[in-house]
Parts: sequence; structure tokens; C-alpha cells
Amino acid sequence: MTSRNVELQLSPSDAWTQLKSVAAGLGKIEETHEASRFVIFKARHGLNPVRLRVSVLSGPTENTSRLDIQGRGQDIWGVASRKVIDRLCAAF
Repeated sequence: MTSRNVELQLSPSDAWTQLKSVAAGLGKIEETHEASRFVIFKARHGLNPVRLRVSVLSGPTENTSRLDIQGRGQDIWGVASRKVIDRLCAAF
């Protein structure tokens, strides 16, 4: 499993709105949970399917937030998961 934490200069509500848009652009959203602010979506890197669970967490101030990204790829070394996570971070 591959994971990453990313600090954002966005409020949690703005980050949540943007996350849903970015996830839909990268792949197929399988599940969203408004109260917990997480989304699970499936994307591909080459032929490798990757499932990501991304949560929006509050930051130290009201205008910052943090993304907790967990990738679950089916590849042995997690390369596909890391590549999809890189694309997600670049889209923000």
C-alpha cells in the first residue's frame, strides 16, 4: 500500500469540493462520504488499476487542510499507485 500526506492552502470545504472534481477527472468515483470527507475512486496507470482513498482533514488553521491519500494498487512495487497519486497532487 502506498500513502502520502499533502498540505494545502485551502479551507477543508474548498479542498473537499476540488477533490471531488479532480477525482472525477482522473478516474471513476466509487464512493463519497460527505460527513467524513473522503472519496474512493479507481484510476489506471497503463494497464494497472489503482484504487485510491483520499480524505480531507483540517489543518492547523481554518484556511489550511491536509489530504491523506492511500493507494491500493495491484502491482507488486506500488509504482502505479505512486504515479496516480502524483497525478492527483499535480491536479491540485
